Amino acid sequence: MGDDEHVDYDALSPAEQAAMRGVWQQRMAELAESDDLLAEFEAAGRSYSEADADGNVIIHHPKRPDPSR
Repeated sequence: MGDDEHVDYDALSPAEQAAMRGVWQQRMAELAESDDLLAEFEAAGRSYSEADADGNVIIHHPKRPDPSR
């Protein structure tokens, strides 16, 4: 499969679907390593959420500037 080729995931065999999930997982890991989204969200003053190890949603709110500064 080339980068510009589109394939229906549901049309793939179970083995091909497993291989595709591995590719997606690798791409997501690479993106996560290359981006510092935490810093971007903090700089923009935006909250973000993530799931903890048990699948519970954790919401992070931006840090407020220290008014004493």
